[in-house]
Amino acid sequence: MKRDLCICSLIPVLDLETKLVMIVGKRESKVPTNTGRLAALALTNSVTLIRGDQDQPYDLSEHLPEGHFHMLLYPSPEAIVLTPEFMAAIDRPCTLVVPDGNWRQANKMRHRDPVMEALPIVKINPGTPTQYRVRKESQAEGLATIEAIARAFGVIEGIEVQNQLEALFNAMVTRTLASRGVKIES
Repeated sequence: MKRDLCICSLIPVLDLETKLVMIVGKRESKVPTNTGRLAALALTNSVTLIRGDQDQPYDLSEHLPEGHFHMLLYPSPEAIVLTPEFMAAIDRPCTLVVPDGNWRQANKMRHRDPVMEALPIVKINPGTPTQYRVRKESQAEGLATIEAIARAFGVIEGIEVQNQLEALFNAMVTRTLASRGVKIES
């Protein structure tokens, strides 16, 4: 992105109890419009693992702190809806594992990693449609990774966290489109 459009100064520092473990495919990790990376930059208690990088294999279990409630964010039909009532029943810190990719890629990641596959699955309530105008979304209920993380953290940590992540996302979308010569109407 051009220096005058850079969003680095807009990235909030969110030091939260909830840990984010984001798993991204090797190819997706290099895509400049990857939004999951923004969430990881803002959330100090986060780690990004690269799937498919033979030079840097990882063991997901090493990133799941003992004493935390671990859950996988994935919109599966059998997933539990992440609600304040669900969170009220959890009496310890959480780790949210998020496969970063399209639905097909995320599903493959989930089934190819036995640790990930064993985690309880949560999903967010459908809300407003995606605001990600940089890439085409194939699913009507699909969201950019940072949007899904923001909504999940909104339930887990509070609406202010969600608002800060969404503001960062909106700035990224607006400035990315501006860098492509797309005029955004206010």
